[in-house]
Amino acid sequence: MKRFFYFSMMAIAMMMFACSTSSSTPSDALLEYVDLLKAGKYEKFVEGMAFKEGLTQEQIQEQKAMWTSLLQEKGAKEYEKLGGLKGIEITSEEISEDGNSAVIKFKQTFGDGTTKDGSQAMVKRDGKWLMDINK
Repeated sequence: MKRFFYFSMMAIAMMMFACSTSSSTPSDALLEYVDLLKAGKYEKFVEGMAFKEGLTQEQIQEQKAMWTSLLQEKGAKEYEKLGGLKGIEITSEEISEDGNSAVIKFKQTFGDGTTKDGSQAMVKRDGKWLMDINK
């Protein structure tokens, strides 16, 4: 649950930014996904998650449904407790030498004045940057 909370906090924190669906950088892609989350488009947000390779299509659909439900039921409520998101700053983007993975570091500021640093691993699959939830 702690991992879910951290992930949902990071994701919602970046929701103030929007980019095109053909994001060229991992940061742009992450910001795009968070914008979907802000708009309440949880199913589309979950499409931006990289699930463990080797899962069957049925297993992936089950995981997507689980994440969508968790975000709808619990993620938004946690942000409300913090007074919503006031701002976010991406502090770094480190792309691997092979160009297929990255780590984005950021700082979130909430409406109640608290701040939180975080990071999100990203992976490139089929030419598209996805949030790596397996790291």
